[in-house]
Amino acid sequence: MFYHFTKFRKISMAQVSLIFACVFTLSIQSSQAFAALLDGMFDDFEETLSQSLSKNGEKLTVGNFYTPERSDSHGPIGMMGEHTHNEGEFMFSYRYMQMEMDGIRDGTSSRSPMDVRNQGFGVVPTYMRMQMHMFGAMYGVNDTLTLTAMLPYIRNTMDHVAGMPLGAAKFRTKTEGAGDLKIGSLWRLYAFEAPSIGAHRFHMNFTVSLPTGDITHKGTTPVGVIRLPYPMQLGSGTVDLMPGLTYGGAKGNVSWGFQTLGTYRIARNKAGYSKGDAYEVGAYGAYAWTNWVSNSIRFKWKQWFDYDGEDRRISQTLPNGSRSVFTADPDRRAGKQLDIMGGVNFLLPEILGLEHRLGIEGGVPIYQNLDGPQLETDWAFTIGWQVIN
Repeated sequence: MFYHFTKFRKISMAQVSLIFACVFTLSIQSSQAFAALLDGMFDDFEETLSQSLSKNGEKLTVGNFYTPERSDSHGPIGMMGEHTHNEGEFMFSYRYMQMEMDGIRDGTSSRSPMDVRNQGFGVVPTYMRMQMHMFGAMYGVNDTLTLTAMLPYIRNTMDHVAGMPLGAAKFRTKTEGAGDLKIGSLWRLYAFEAPSIGAHRFHMNFTVSLPTGDITHKGTTPVGVIRLPYPMQLGSGTVDLMPGLTYGGAKGNVSWGFQTLGTYRIARNKAGYSKGDAYEVGAYGAYAWTNWVSNSIRFKWKQWFDYDGEDRRISQTLPNGSRSVFTADPDRRAGKQLDIMGGVNFLLPEILGLEHRLGIEGGVPIYQNLDGPQLETDWAFTIGWQVIN
């Protein structure tokens, strides 16, 4: 339902990039008008809530979107775009992320390499490590709009077994380089707080992912130097839209949040395919032990779909019609996954007037259902540093 838009697929990538560059520029210019529209939408709600609180001698405070003195005023470091900034604030961030995939899954069941060989695959991936250095920046244009930018540097490693008997031949492939550049905006919707109800904040996420990551990486295998399968490529090759909605709340030493994000591919790439659409829904809770340290627990559900089209230089079939390796099959890319993650946030002392934050988060899947066979995820880890002026 989400990804069969034939008319859109006739638009060239250059045209799509130009269209969204224009829309993005106009969005900055129209942010004040948009803020006025949102204020009007919430007038009745604000008045009703204010009247209810006034009966208890409380006053509703509106517009406090960011509380820098709390260690948990930012969400877990593994979440992206979970907070906005006040006008004129700038934040630089660096994250290191690593994910380990060891073993094979089909549906909800584990499979051995021999099980996969018996399905007709001559080469069987057994392990993958994905490492990412993510560089990010955020800037508060005004009280409504925060701009964001993220650029990853990625290193992928995958181990395989092949040969007769299976395992007689073993080899490793590697790719490394910049990924897709993501340019985004966070639109503040509403924020209010009062002593009895705590603080509540809402914003919309809208990001455009630009195809700066290479999708033509080659590697050395037992059959020679070939274009590597889809998981080893560094980007999507497409312009992708990533809308979302984020909510955050806090009362006393406790804070919590909710976020939903989608990824929509609007055109096939130059190699003839587009990755599947995807969405994720997550929620977290955190407890601030002091102003400078807090712990969090987060759950994230994500689902992603099979690819549309294929890169024929990757998806080559054998004479019997099967694929040589399951990572080269665009119809074996879908899946569902529920993760649980624990984290800690530190608010560090200011240095030269700059606010410093350190966040750590790690977790494991508690449910995986893969349109396999596919490599299954074992664990993921993120550590990040943020500097705010």
